[in-house]
Amino acid sequence: MLDEIKAPIATELEEAEAEFRSLVRSKVPLINDIIDHVAIHKGKRLRPILLLLCSGAAGGISSDSIRAAAMVELLHTATLIHDDVIDESAMRRGGPSINSLWGNRASILIGDLFFSRVLSRLAEIRNPEVTAMMSMTIKWVCEGELIQLENGLRQKAVDEDIYFNLIAKKTASLLAAACELGVISSSSNTNGKDRSRFGKFGEQLGIAFQIRDDVMDLVGAQMRLGKPVANDIKGNTLTLPLLYGLRNCSDGDRVKIEALLEAGVRDTDVEEISRFVLDSGGIAYAEDKANQHIDVALSFLEGYENTIYKRSLVKLAEFTVGRGN
Repeated sequence: MLDEIKAPIATELEEAEAEFRSLVRSKVPLINDIIDHVAIHKGKRLRPILLLLCSGAAGGISSDSIRAAAMVELLHTATLIHDDVIDESAMRRGGPSINSLWGNRASILIGDLFFSRVLSRLAEIRNPEVTAMMSMTIKWVCEGELIQLENGLRQKAVDEDIYFNLIAKKTASLLAAACELGVISSSSNTNGKDRSRFGKFGEQLGIAFQIRDDVMDLVGAQMRLGKPVANDIKGNTLTLPLLYGLRNCSDGDRVKIEALLEAGVRDTDVEEISRFVLDSGGIAYAEDKANQHIDVALSFLEGYENTIYKRSLVKLAEFTVGRGN
């Protein structure tokens, strides 16, 4: 399914990948070793795909689109590297995390290096719209991380408003930025309305993407996810299915599950918590919410010409929540 989605931009995606590697290549052997590891475990490249498809749908993919796609993926990779240090994660994208192989010090420094290369590329592009978009996105991602740090699952006052604010900033903001940058860098003269609509498409898709990830953290197979099952809950991270379950269960179940969360979830607790979330309706509720956000996302594409790029954006949205795959 993903190969079919990428087909209209296959060549440009390869060019963006080459640009990504050239941005971070160094004369320092350790840096190149880490970059090679990142290249092997590179994930789906969702953000570059979004950016290039939006460029195509908005009027045409340009050389600036390819440069922006590499820059967005580099920013995303930097945030993941730092995330793994914060969360003490041992796996990332189906392989060992950088911090598990080279330690926290090297991970922080390589993440900082990636951020510096983003700034260097921004200086070269000299587009105030791109600079403003990237600066604001970095701000939102950092705010999202701090909201998560402040409002872990061991905090009983957490509600859905906090959760949606968190994922809008931490996850959806970068997908929205990718879509907007696709419009800004397209080869045609598009207007602010196009940029806003594509940005809102990306934001809604990003929210649905994170909700779906919450669900898969509890019910997905470890090999499919490429990360340990229930890693979010064990890491004291907010997830929508569990929040719903705690709000819609008996007092006895709530006290029992909250006690497990407050003590720190162990591997032996995961099955009990997963069963609780499923029985409470948390999984079904979260999946319904994800589908609602995808429907809203798709509404922002209405009225645009039915090009190969738009069709791939629709397929990507459907793929994000597990429709048609």
